[in-house]
Amino acid sequence: MSNSSAAFVLNPERTRDIAHLLLDAEGRLLIREGRELSQTTAEERLLFGVRHGIYSLPTVELLEFLQARIAGRSAIEIGAGHGVLAQALSIPATDNRQQEDPAIRAYYESIGQPTIRYGDHVEKLDAERALAKYRPQVVIACWVTHRFDEAEPQRGGSITGVDEAAILENCEEYIFIGNEKVHQHKPILSLPHERLTPRWLYSRALNGSPEFIAIWRKAPASIATRH
Repeated sequence: MSNSSAAFVLNPERTRDIAHLLLDAEGRLLIREGRELSQTTAEERLLFGVRHGIYSLPTVELLEFLQARIAGRSAIEIGAGHGVLAQALSIPATDNRQQEDPAIRAYYESIGQPTIRYGDHVEKLDAERALAKYRPQVVIACWVTHRFDEAEPQRGGSITGVDEAAILENCEEYIFIGNEKVHQHKPILSLPHERLTPRWLYSRALNGSPEFIAIWRKAPASIATRH
């Protein structure tokens, strides 16, 4: 990702280590208020993210926003990684846990970056199987990579990425949290959706573009067929 390559222009000796603010005594990611993260720099967040295999930094405000959006409906998180957000929301955390694969771990070691530290509660399920098992009304995803399409190679993605259009077809609401530049080529962004850029979203991105929340809703059949 473009923000990852930027890590190599940072001088760790001159960039504050903010691990004490964002990790507990056992090295687990903490959910902080946006005002606390506003006192950190993009360079500090990037260095922390690269060192600890973390991309999105959940805030108390994001947690409250998602709780209000879910509003008692069934929900899951896909691509949950460390699983902190899903745990705070009391919803199932799922991930294909591909960074546990020896070949992928070896690749990350070769570029000097740690792999994601998956939470013990994060169930090993790819997005398709997770939806089939839980049949959620709401699906939440932070920084997941979309599936690569040979017909549109310019959009990038991964062959093991998520078919997000299929996600939308199998839930009432899909909520994605990402970065405008990093995720600008997602195919699903061409579909009607609501986009928000609250000031309390933070990540490890270092590109000058804002973090965003995108929300897709599947129209009820009664509405979709109405003339």
